[in-house]
Amino acid sequence: MIRLLVFNLFYVTACLFALVRGGSPERIGAAILIADFELSLFVVAPMSHRFSGVEWPMFGVDIAAFAALYLLSIFSTRFWPVWMAALQGCVAASHLVGFRHDIVAWAYGTMVAAWSYLLLAILMIATWRHRRRLARFGIDPSWSSQLPDTYRRQR
Repeated sequence: MIRLLVFNLFYVTACLFALVRGGSPERIGAAILIADFELSLFVVAPMSHRFSGVEWPMFGVDIAAFAALYLLSIFSTRFWPVWMAALQGCVAASHLVGFRHDIVAWAYGTMVAAWSYLLLAILMIATWRHRRRLARFGIDPSWSSQLPDTYRRQR
């Protein structure tokens, strides 16, 4: 029970921080995580069958979140979406252990859920770094089309 309270506090804090203080990529990243976590609640199997095989609906939600984060990493000037997409890919791949029928349900569930803490931590750090860049430079371009020409030529 305490674990759920800690996670929910971290979840709400990280997403609110990104939604209120983040730039466009941080807000989109928060929206992706919110959609991922909330949709997972609707598609999770009943407790008696949870993590007894591949959780296909949750796998689908996690693959969709991976695709969204991957697209964000392509179009954003930030580096953190690459890390979040990679971690979300690990979340999705974690569902494939359900093919093993000798896997302990607790281990499968923990493997899928543990990545969420890292995703939220990356989102908080990304938002904090965005605020620092704004304070230091007065600007923090979110998308590659917003970069000055001199920066684009150096890349």
